[in-house]
Amino acid sequence: MVVNPRLLFLYWTFDEALRHRLEAARGPAEILLERPAGTGGGAEILRAPVDVRNGSWYLSLEATSGRLLARIGLRQAGRFQELLRTEPVSIPRTAPGSEEEVWMDVRALRAGRAEPAAPPPRRPASGVSVARTAAMGRGGEPPGEALRTGRSPAFAPATSPARHVWAAAGAAWPAGRSGTPSPGAGAAGGEAVPGLDGVGSPARGGEAPKAALPPLGIADPRGYLCFVLHAHLPFVRHPEREYFLEEHWLFEGITETYLPLLDMLDHLAADRVPVRLTVSISPTLATMLRDPLLLGKYERHLGRLCNLAWREVERTRRDPAFSPVAGFYWDRLHRLQHLFTEVYRRDLLAQFARLEDRGVVELLTCAATHGFLPHHRADPGSVVAQVSAGVAEHRRLLDRSPRGLWIPECAYFEGLDAILRDAGIEYFFVDTHAVLNATSPPRFGVHAPILCPSGVAAFGRDEESSAQVWSSEQGYPGDPAYRDFYRDIGYDLDAAYVAPYLDPAGTRGMTGLKYHRITGRTDHKEPYRRDQALRAAARHAADFVRNRGLQIDWLRGGMDRPPLVVSMYDAELFGHWWFEGTDWLELVMRGLPGAGIAAISPAQYLAQHPVAQRAFPSDSSWGEHGYFDVWLMAENDWILPPLHEAGRRMRDLARRFAPEGGRASGAERRALAQAGRELLLAQASDWPFILKNRTTPEYARRRVREHLSRFDRLARMLERREVDDRALGGIEDQDRIFPDLDPGLWGRP
Repeated sequence: MVVNPRLLFLYWTFDEALRHRLEAARGPAEILLERPAGTGGGAEILRAPVDVRNGSWYLSLEATSGRLLARIGLRQAGRFQELLRTEPVSIPRTAPGSEEEVWMDVRALRAGRAEPAAPPPRRPASGVSVARTAAMGRGGEPPGEALRTGRSPAFAPATSPARHVWAAAGAAWPAGRSGTPSPGAGAAGGEAVPGLDGVGSPARGGEAPKAALPPLGIADPRGYLCFVLHAHLPFVRHPEREYFLEEHWLFEGITETYLPLLDMLDHLAADRVPVRLTVSISPTLATMLRDPLLLGKYERHLGRLCNLAWREVERTRRDPAFSPVAGFYWDRLHRLQHLFTEVYRRDLLAQFARLEDRGVVELLTCAATHGFLPHHRADPGSVVAQVSAGVAEHRRLLDRSPRGLWIPECAYFEGLDAILRDAGIEYFFVDTHAVLNATSPPRFGVHAPILCPSGVAAFGRDEESSAQVWSSEQGYPGDPAYRDFYRDIGYDLDAAYVAPYLDPAGTRGMTGLKYHRITGRTDHKEPYRRDQALRAAARHAADFVRNRGLQIDWLRGGMDRPPLVVSMYDAELFGHWWFEGTDWLELVMRGLPGAGIAAISPAQYLAQHPVAQRAFPSDSSWGEHGYFDVWLMAENDWILPPLHEAGRRMRDLARRFAPEGGRASGAERRALAQAGRELLLAQASDWPFILKNRTTPEYARRRVREHLSRFDRLARMLERREVDDRALGGIEDQDRIFPDLDPGLWGRP
């Protein structure tokens, strides 16, 4: 398996016959790395000794490319005797490929016609941007460590503080066109794109239709900005206890990110700001946002926070430094409580859907449990199941088919796009170098999508705009005026005082009430001033819009179309890690029209510009170092062998029990579907990510082992054809997700 272009990971399992042969061998064991016959004549690339007793091995490479396979064997009497060999693996490109430049129309490709289109005219390049600053995604280091991983008032303030703060702060928005769209303004020219226009087009086979595309918002923009927020949390549901620490990942996400984000979008829609935000909601998060057990726990949690805020108002009443902050939290929490219970009726997904119907957002799905798909490349049934189950769950929960899919960790491998196409997906996202190292050098860099031969479009991340927000060194969230994430009254105040709002076991933790600003790099922290923080957000929003204008103007000379800047972030950065991030995002959205920049979604872009360059992106991810290192290293590589073995077992069970007209009993069909759920949950990329970052490693280890143990129990029931209905019901109640899962997905490839 590939870790990165210079490192492979191999593991093996010997049967008894091979084990005896190894014990009797006199010569050393070796690994031979070579090109498969037909791609170089079986030429040897590398030969190295190996200790087969380890069960796995990391193999360092010199610079190379193409497809390779490894053989493990014994060196005896000067000859190599093969014991095992791998399937060929592709080494990711580290430079653009040499294929000729071909342009195609997405309409023709999606209709099955691979007809070249006329290429755009060449212009003197003023510099198609390859970013000047490095940025990091989820696998790197955002402004903080990875996400760990009362009464309703009679009033509810309707005014967003960000709506007017820019004027008070004296922030000068770039001069430009009016931000008010004229009636009917929007898509300028171009034919309707089958499967992309969204007007009365069913998905596939009469399934739920895709949401219609709204007008663009401003005519003749100088450039486009596509904001993409990826909202994801692993599935955490523990009905056995009222308080469970990891369930608070969801509660924090709702309070600090999802509710404020919806509130902000409501304000933009009410003010008719021509906004279009692309939001991916993973199926695991979507399921939790509809789970009655978790929503009941959250409502009680939010009530306790409102009670804590009231106590804090009383405690700080005579404290001029902290009393305003306590009052701010009281107002904010009660407003969020009102939104959750009275306005959104405890259904945040429905509100996201309403905003999509109004043209404010474009909703994407993700792989079912955020599985790291390149790790299952040799197990196509698991990849198909992750993609297809994710699409089906989006359709079930939101009553619409998604146009796009966020591939987990932006981790692409060549051929994945065909699986996405078969699931009805029109586009996905990759990191910058995936596009820059495509099979054909991309003429416009990441500032226009490329079309895979399957007809699915790949949009590349713009590093320059991402770095201004993501970077822990240069990013806006590090400003001294912003709220400090780590100083929380759950740690600062007396343990007995905060105990009713924390883990009943007595463990200290975060309450969400934080009274200090970042101030500087020392432990000394000044009191938080909300007015100063909002002024900083206004300055940073104006700076971001101004820089996008400069960037777009620099790019325009070498392009035949307005440049596209794709800015991709974890949604939880806004509000959770960067408390003022939602205010900043609203101010940016309000400032873009005046700068002549259109906020656009990927589907809108493809409708405007259906002709694009055809190429395969390079295998890659948005993690640290850009490949698969984060999810495959010494701390987490033990996960893969049992996951792959479970995948093979699931394939065999699906082929035995899932076929139409099969003779499986009702209990056997239920057990097979639940085995599929357990395998999907074990495959979540969150577990190796947590193990790598050592945030809650014991929990991650336990989750992987528990899901694999439940899978094994169900598989043995099926293999013996002795399903224990009571045991099956208990597992179904524990992991209540994907009720319509089709286990036949594993048996089709």
